Amino acid sequence: MQKGNDRKLKVAVVGCGGISRRHLEGYADSGRTELVGVADIVPERAEAAAEKFGSKPYGNVTELLSAQQPELVSVSTPPGSHAEIAIEVLRAGASVLIEKPPVLSLAELDAIAEAEQASDGSAYVIFQHRHGSGALRAADLLASGALGAPQVAVCETLWYRPRSYFDPDWRGTWVGEGGGPTLGHGIHQIDLLLHLLGPWKTITATAVRLDRPVQFEDVSLATVIFESGAVATVINSLLSPRELSRIRIDTTGGSLEVDHVYGYKDADWTFHPAPDAGRAAKLGADPGVRTATGDLAAAGAADDHDTDPWAASTGTEVPSSHKAQLNRVIDDLLAGRTHDTTLASTRPTMEFVTALYASSITGGPVNRADLTPGHPYYPALHGNVSQEEIDASMAI
Repeated sequence: MQKGNDRKLKVAVVGCGGISRRHLEGYADSGRTELVGVADIVPERAEAAAEKFGSKPYGNVTELLSAQQPELVSVSTPPGSHAEIAIEVLRAGASVLIEKPPVLSLAELDAIAEAEQASDGSAYVIFQHRHGSGALRAADLLASGALGAPQVAVCETLWYRPRSYFDPDWRGTWVGEGGGPTLGHGIHQIDLLLHLLGPWKTITATAVRLDRPVQFEDVSLATVIFESGAVATVINSLLSPRELSRIRIDTTGGSLEVDHVYGYKDADWTFHPAPDAGRAAKLGADPGVRTATGDLAAAGAADDHDTDPWAASTGTEVPSSHKAQLNRVIDDLLAGRTHDTTLASTRPTMEFVTALYASSITGGPVNRADLTPGHPYYPALHGNVSQEEIDASMAI
């Protein structure tokens, strides 16, 4: 084994479909990994990936783990197989990096957590929007109170997927894909929203099927109450031709917003101070944000509405991407650190998704505190109710 700064992390990728390219390219571009194997149940896909990225092909994860000893395995198969593969990797003593959505239920998430407890490896999840420099900065400023206390938020994932997108037999089904845009698409923005605003408390939601040939929703809408007292609306759609991903957080100090589609740069983030934020800080009107807001106001006159304290910060730009997160994972594992996008840190996101489906099907609010193993939606996002009942709940 290589020593010190020259050591490379031994990695493998299971699942060589479209999203695997993000993992394979990220590992290759880092220059700090050794790809010891790729696996796919379709031999041609595994062979093509192995040839392109310089590795050995295997027919499945079991064959790969029998022949190699990777330290980290990326799981980029369809979501319905994530839990089973992740558990097998952990039982082999390796760490696992699971593509989103990590699982299809809280029960599966907790099964992986149980395997993790008994393993020398750890489980991590791909939520790359946490790892761009814009989000890192936003999280720090919100946590410090520098931008004021969050009050109102909007989270939008307005994407477009044609009917042909659902041609693969695993798509559009609860068993294979697990859910619609709430689980498979909007989960990116949902995770970032929760990462920025902290624990949520209650969700009331509606999910509808307007056009696409699926067993679940193609549009969902939710209202959310956070433990902090902040409130938010969340919308997820696969019917929106002009695509948009947006989070806006209105605080006592101003409006923070990121506007992009599949990945943001620093320029996609803006902060507009409240008209009276500078004066309030000078008068000490809000002791909770007095110092931070005062520092921001120092960049310009208290009454200058165009002053943007967000622009005052400088640093190295890192756009949100798989590459951004993979570089951090590699750094952390080579240094012997725990990567911060842990299974536990992403549980609130899966709880949110679970609650949204539960609320939309049952027609009532769902409290996060109730999402324990005894809850009817803990074992499955559709609550194991009949498809007829689901269809009725999603009909307009």
